[in-house]
Amino acid sequence: MGEITQRQRFLGTLLGGDTDRFPYFDLEPDEDTLRRWHREGFPRKKSVAKYFNLESHHSVGLMLHSYPFYQKASSLLYDPSAFKRHYDPAQRSRYVRGFEKKCERLRQEGRVLYVDASGGGLLQMLGVGDWDSLRAACFALIKRPQMVEDLVRRTTDFYCDCLKRVLSKVSVDYAAFYEPIASTRAPVISPAMFERFAIPGYKQVIALLKYYNVPLRILCTTGGDLTPLLPGLIDAGINGLWISNIHSAGMEYIKLRRQFGSEVALIGGIDSTALTRDKAAVHGVVEETVPVLLESGHYLPCLDDRPRSNVPFAHYLLYRRLLEEITQKGR
Repeated sequence: MGEITQRQRFLGTLLGGDTDRFPYFDLEPDEDTLRRWHREGFPRKKSVAKYFNLESHHSVGLMLHSYPFYQKASSLLYDPSAFKRHYDPAQRSRYVRGFEKKCERLRQEGRVLYVDASGGGLLQMLGVGDWDSLRAACFALIKRPQMVEDLVRRTTDFYCDCLKRVLSKVSVDYAAFYEPIASTRAPVISPAMFERFAIPGYKQVIALLKYYNVPLRILCTTGGDLTPLLPGLIDAGINGLWISNIHSAGMEYIKLRRQFGSEVALIGGIDSTALTRDKAAVHGVVEETVPVLLESGHYLPCLDDRPRSNVPFAHYLLYRRLLEEITQKGR
């Protein structure tokens, strides 16, 4: 096989096409982690990505969160005028300046491009940002369902408007959805309520993504047990899962693979806390997780969290070397 691009390797791995190996990928460590690693021998003038030959993903730069970005918007449930203040698709700060040229350059270089396809999930559409706003949203779901349906519909239309402005100009390899709606034990609403209020919006956005030939629609979530909601999401068109900080047995990748088969692509799944223990734990987590998932296909192995400051550099180095050894055995 001739030399292939990062984009071809990423898509070939997750969609089941031909590729030379799986991509070398992990989320970047934070500054606290780097300070520790520098003390433990990691070269100060090297980036983690270059040192380990990691293949980064690049955002097109679309911001779908309510305005002001990342702040709670509980007024959406009570103030009819709030929607226009929080969701204006013409707001220039929602789009990275010059994103078309940037994306074209990255495409020519064969890099992986993605777009955020949601502003946080159903509860965020209802302005949830703390316990008080969560309580208000749950009350609205029960007592004011038509108002909730209208708010979700308007927000979904906003997402689609923004996505059209971007996807009509650039091509992307995957769209990322976020749904922080579950504790480590279960979702905070029933599957029936999620089906009623959230799934129509997913179907609308995913239909748009399919129109623009976005091959992967990946659900990204952290910690919570979304198991009861996954069948409906996959039926709606989600075809990839990227679960961070896996705390529930129901969300472990080997179990998800048995439940949904290899047609649902998986990113991650390697327990990052094993790297905080000892070298035997590093060997164990890689050997127990990676080969069986690679054998069934459509899997990109990486940690289920960015490396934190409690991860020794020697353990991360061992983990990366083990993954490289697996690729060598597969050739």
